[in-house]
Amino acid sequence: MFTALNNLTTRPIPELFHPRANRRFPRHAADGIALVEVVVALALLTLIVVSSTQALVVANRQSAVMRTMTAARGIVQRNIDTALTVGWSFSLEPAILTLTPVTGTPYDDDAPPQSATDNVVQITVMEDGTTATVPGTLWRTVTTVANPEGAQVRRVTFRLDYTYLSRPYSVQMMTQRAIDD
Repeated sequence: MFTALNNLTTRPIPELFHPRANRRFPRHAADGIALVEVVVALALLTLIVVSSTQALVVANRQSAVMRTMTAARGIVQRNIDTALTVGWSFSLEPAILTLTPVTGTPYDDDAPPQSATDNVVQITVMEDGTTATVPGTLWRTVTTVANPEGAQVRRVTFRLDYTYLSRPYSVQMMTQRAIDD
């Protein structure tokens, strides 16, 4: 132990703190960055940039699809709310609660009252700071619900079919409504 301590103290002080004193692999004067290292670093950087850009494009497309679906759900919900809140009695049956075939009928809820319906509902969405519309078909199905009391109950279903970014989508909601009388 004394010999190690003596060796430590007998060595010149600047040699202990020299930058290359404790390295396993001493560097040479000709060391630098090799061309292979630069190429590998650029390849990794390119891979990261390309994959990040692709992820951002996919996320942007998915958010546009979700914005359109939210607007479509709003249209279907608006019609469900109308079916639930419109007055219905034995003497007055509103058009929205009129029985339909089981397959449903197109229902144009955004046509002006005096014009002919085109059976196309416009789904309004914001894209790149501007308002855009996506056409869709709103289907209404109204059927009678059997019940033991014999009350007049109707099942109302609205389904909005549309195509966005070359893919078909559909939003559907259903409710039941009893007569007010």
